[in-house]
Amino acid sequence: MKNRRITALALSLVMILMMASGCVKENKESAAAVVNGDEISIAEFEKNLEIYKNMYESQYGDIAWDEEIEEGVTYLSSLKENVIENMIMDTIMLQEAAKNGVEVTDEELQSLFEEYKAYYGDEETYNESLASSGMDEAFLLEYLKNGEIIDRYVSNFVDTIEINDEILESYFDENKDKFVAVNASHILVNSLEEAQDILAKLYDGADFGEMAMEYSQDPGSAGNGGELGYFYKGQMVAEFEEVAFSVEPGELSGIVSTTYGFHILKVNDRKESLEDNYDIVFADYQNAKYTEKLEELKSNADIERFIKTN
Repeated sequence: MKNRRITALALSLVMILMMASGCVKENKESAAAVVNGDEISIAEFEKNLEIYKNMYESQYGDIAWDEEIEEGVTYLSSLKENVIENMIMDTIMLQEAAKNGVEVTDEELQSLFEEYKAYYGDEETYNESLASSGMDEAFLLEYLKNGEIIDRYVSNFVDTIEINDEILESYFDENKDKFVAVNASHILVNSLEEAQDILAKLYDGADFGEMAMEYSQDPGSAGNGGELGYFYKGQMVAEFEEVAFSVEPGELSGIVSTTYGFHILKVNDRKESLEDNYDIVFADYQNAKYTEKLEELKSNADIERFIKTN
């Protein structure tokens, strides 16, 4: 878990940024929020907001932060709301971790820091990355420490979740539709006429994979005979998904029109039993119980928000 956090931070600098708990201040004018008596200062909020903005701009270039996403909501106001809510949730989790005796020693923090720096290879690259993100080393150390504390708290909580075959069978039956997966191949072309010609050849016995390699305009799958691998509902565009989940394994779909062009699908396999999806169902159940826990913690917390996001 530690390696995953450090790699994710080093690769993307996507900060779910955290602050130290246990700091209570009386001057509410300095607070962005107060969570169970612990203050998130405006300075902390603005620091985190700036780092988020730097991260997005490094990935996507200049962003018109005042442009509206929807009526009354700008990119900046949406980002502000996400930042303060993340900080509130992180504070709650750090408080819970402290109650449960979860901590990180100075030696462990130093090891995390050295591992993080080693990812960059040399001091110059590390310093450039730090500067471009808007962080300083003290901020990074606090992030690494709090991140590790939360990881340990989450790991400890997950270990307490009761899971057995009966529980998983019940959870699977209640959510069966979302665990159905199909393995499909497709041929994508730009015109209806071309799709009709290819479909006629397939009905005459042409090999689907060979036709996909020769005619498909999908660069991601054409070289693999059109195969897309397994996917679940919600991962493909609606028109494509509806057909893919209605065709039996081994059958052709006919022609499907989407915004990408004209598709011909062939369903290769279908997974729809608990046995087929055991690991995914197991992980999904854990995630569902963890999400319930977060919602419980947040609903029971005394939260005051002072920062205006609009």
